[in-house]
Amino acid sequence: MPVVRVSWFEGKNHEQKKKVAAEITESIVRNTGTDASYIYVIFDDVTPSDWASAGKLFGTPPEVEN
Repeated sequence: MPVVRVSWFEGKNHEQKKKVAAEITESIVRNTGTDASYIYVIFDDVTPSDWASAGKLFGTPPEVEN
């Protein structure tokens, strides 16, 4: 039962996720013979301010409401 987690910056729409999920699933089916019904793709939409590389955050902190 393959589970693929895709972590990326938030903002992708339903159609983009649908296409990516289909292509990931097709690749696993093609390369391993796994039945597609046993393949799961999970999208983790991350705010840029919650993601860092080389010790530096990509985004700015969210605005604080008064």
